[in-house]
Amino acid sequence: MTMSQNLFLQTGDPDILAMKRGGIYLSLFGLPFLLAGIFVLQIPFDIVPVHLEERPIILALMLPLGFVFAIAGAALVFGRSGVTINRRDRTLVRWWGFLVPMKRTEYSIDIFEHVLLDIHAGDRHSGDTCIIHLVGSGHPYPFYIPSPADYEGARRTAEQLSRFLDIPLEDRVAAKQADTD
Repeated sequence: MTMSQNLFLQTGDPDILAMKRGGIYLSLFGLPFLLAGIFVLQIPFDIVPVHLEERPIILALMLPLGFVFAIAGAALVFGRSGVTINRRDRTLVRWWGFLVPMKRTEYSIDIFEHVLLDIHAGDRHSGDTCIIHLVGSGHPYPFYIPSPADYEGARRTAEQLSRFLDIPLEDRVAAKQADTD
């Protein structure tokens, strides 16, 4: 599946750009895992009657398996994350939580010098994907921005981010393609 839309959405405030991940599609994907985990957790306690001869082995296997499925499902159903950029306050906030933001990390956008659009080479099981980073000497490592995997969508998102922050865009994907031609 390729995403062709920009991930960042202009909010009601022209100085705030926001991106959110999680929501209805991820929740629907995680719901079977959550329900399966809850169902499996009920077996060792005879809430769901299953009559097997090897009861201790079932308890030893079902509890960890149920917890793993329930926790993974709950994270997918209730988990949310995002990035909010505020030009007025000169801040970039990365947040995550369960239904509502619970943890936030704030950065100054002044430390970023350019937007980097690069390609992450896939292996024999997956294709190449485009990635976007904010790069600056004031930040020890590139700041990853979630982006569409396809080049066109990632390029539009990187351009939108570059215009919004008024910093240059370095497109290594196009440069690599030009080198191979």
